[in-house]
Amino acid sequence: MVWYHSLQRPSLRYLSFSAVLVLFSVLSGEKPPENGITCRFNSQKLELPSRMQRERQPYRRNLGLTNAQLDTLSNWYSPARHYVEIIRQDDPLQPRFGIALGFEFDGANAGYPYMPAFAKLQLKDFHWGGVEFSLRDSFNFTGVSNAVSDDIAVWVDGFENDTIFGRFSGLLLSGAGAMAPVDSGYFRAFVYTVE
Repeated sequence: MVWYHSLQRPSLRYLSFSAVLVLFSVLSGEKPPENGITCRFNSQKLELPSRMQRERQPYRRNLGLTNAQLDTLSNWYSPARHYVEIIRQDDPLQPRFGIALGFEFDGANAGYPYMPAFAKLQLKDFHWGGVEFSLRDSFNFTGVSNAVSDDIAVWVDGFENDTIFGRFSGLLLSGAGAMAPVDSGYFRAFVYTVE
């Protein structure tokens, strides 16, 4: 929705975030996800719309976490801990790639765009069969942003109706020492409030 300052021309001060995001997407050629995470990793476009899931049925007893519990683990926000975590995969049952994005966030006091003081991103390649993030692992990558490191940058562009959305980019590091860029990252997810 665009609010007009006068009848002659629109004022950019009142241009809604959605319109700005659409304009940015058209100019950059990238499309933000309707739900999930998208990015370019090591020059490869990744689309990760799926939450973790055990099986196609909604519930099964005595086998650990249910699909509903995994759904909550895939996207949650703790106002008490001021933390958000979003986990997405390219397929709910047999993924090739997955991303876990966690960051500090206080929904009650955030102004947008909001840049968290602490963030962590892990990219998992499910085809790797060894010890994750070991000295031999050149498939799985991680990046952090905190007081001593700025591997990644995360911007939260909004939090409305329990849905959080924003952008990220950076340089990720594997356990074996190889580095790879991640850019044009977008996330959008409904988050369950937990304590």
